[in-house]
Amino acid sequence: MDENLGSMPGTEGQGQPAISVVIPVYNGAATLRACLESVYRSGFSNFEVVVVDDGSVDESAAVARSFPCTLLQLAKCSGAAAARNVGAQKSHAPVLFFLDADILIPPQALGTIAQAFSEQAELDALFGSYTKECACDGFFSQYKNLVHHYAHQTSDPEAVTFCTGFGAVRREVFCRLGGFDPRQRFLEDIEFGHRLHRRGHRIWLYKELQMTHCKRYTFLSLVKSDFFGRAIPWTRLILETRVFKRDLNLQWHNLLSVPLAYLILISPVLFREGRPLLLLAVLPLLFMALNRRFLALAYREHGFLFAFRSCLMSWFSYLYSGLGLLLGVGSYLRDRWRGTSPIRDSSKA
Repeated sequence: MDENLGSMPGTEGQGQPAISVVIPVYNGAATLRACLESVYRSGFSNFEVVVVDDGSVDESAAVARSFPCTLLQLAKCSGAAAARNVGAQKSHAPVLFFLDADILIPPQALGTIAQAFSEQAELDALFGSYTKECACDGFFSQYKNLVHHYAHQTSDPEAVTFCTGFGAVRREVFCRLGGFDPRQRFLEDIEFGHRLHRRGHRIWLYKELQMTHCKRYTFLSLVKSDFFGRAIPWTRLILETRVFKRDLNLQWHNLLSVPLAYLILISPVLFREGRPLLLLAVLPLLFMALNRRFLALAYREHGFLFAFRSCLMSWFSYLYSGLGLLLGVGSYLRDRWRGTSPIRDSSKA
């Protein structure tokens, strides 16, 4: 964690903003302009924007300069966690709103966030949800966006995690916990959320606070992101922090779908000659029953063909997520044996 966060500027005096919008960007010029335009269309005016260019080699800095925001440029790519910490250090408001450069916020978003923190003294952090609609065409972009939306909309409003794509936190709490851990190149927001939870801070998922994602996925980029950026590091985080809640992507139907996906994969071998071939059909039907609410949403939004492809993609995603779980457990046990655990138990700090 960043030890310099304790010296962040205060908010005393007149003219200080109520919310600091901190946007890290790395080669995100293609979406940054639309992101900033959505922020400056806000119906809430008492805010500042800090853009942290994390060593981009595209036109990200030039895009940021065309808006009345503070631009900070890092000499090299240091990762999203470090970039967000730098942006937080140079901001001034009592509420920090972290926003990814590929997300568009609705005009009422900042006002909703300000009102929530003003009216609920017990609230320490909050995050929103993706909309059902994605700004990018193509099945894989639409599918992944809908998966995120469904997970947010079916989860417990009282969370044990955090989301830096569109998450806000009180500055004093952020400073007290030392900000994001720059050693975390993936899921630094989940790790921060676990620290918040372990220290007794309240985190709320505001389902009505919905924002539009502009991230374009291909099949390979989706699998890579899920496998290396979620399945493996999230497993490690759960084991390291001992924080687990059947929520978001860890609900009962998600957990049960992993072994079922593997049973479907090996069922032709298990149920060959002289065995109940009917089970070859039963297992996929059981899989669809477990995931029926998401598949029904996919059907309502995009039709039968999209829902069918979503079913196949969901089955495949549980296969590689299960493999990621095993690799995550293995890497955690390896580091425990070596005594090189990367996550400090900051719940006792």
